[in-house]
Amino acid sequence: MAEFQVMSVGTPEKIVVVISKLLTDLVARNDQLPLSPTQVTPFHSSKPPTISVKSYLEDRILKYAGCSEETFILALIYMDQVVQFNPEFVISSLNVHRLLITSIMLASKFFDDVYYNNAYYARVGGISNIEVNSLEMEMLRMISFSLFVQSDQYERYRCSLYSHMVPAAEAAQGPDPPPPAADFAGLNLPEVLNQNIQLAGYAKPTPIQKYTVPISIAGRD
Repeated sequence: MAEFQVMSVGTPEKIVVVISKLLTDLVARNDQLPLSPTQVTPFHSSKPPTISVKSYLEDRILKYAGCSEETFILALIYMDQVVQFNPEFVISSLNVHRLLITSIMLASKFFDDVYYNNAYYARVGGISNIEVNSLEMEMLRMISFSLFVQSDQYERYRCSLYSHMVPAAEAAQGPDPPPPAADFAGLNLPEVLNQNIQLAGYAKPTPIQKYTVPISIAGRD
């Protein structure tokens, strides 16, 4: 990695810690689910990479990609949208690393004033230039080539991530943490909030919402 230029843009470190924890927990749960051949995509590897999600985000992407906090939040939204638009897709240890570097690359191109070319992101992510080009097109296809995020949606994700920062994140990790939500119906949300959820087009909680919403309702945020 000696050829990478280390940049410091803003203070995204705290957001990255929260995202890595959420994704690590999500992957640990989803890895217990069976994977059928029809669910395999270009993002899937034959076996999980040896580098952890935490190290991949903090020691590679955060350190060398020079991304803003906004880029990391947008990247998480894009990953959620992949699942929303493709219900058969499950984020697991076989695909999370490729999803991360591709979503970061797209978010940086969309938001940041300064970003690197695809070859650089490929080196940061530990994949080939040909593969990162292919994954870029695949992710764009999976989210219907829609990179624009409404300001209220972005703010919901940002507030949710900030609510899980230390010491809030430590509280959420205490004894008997709330179980993830399979659907919105079982959360007993106020009717006004249920109506807003329907208007937003959410049929079921996203991979991030299924863990963060129960924690918030339980007062563990």
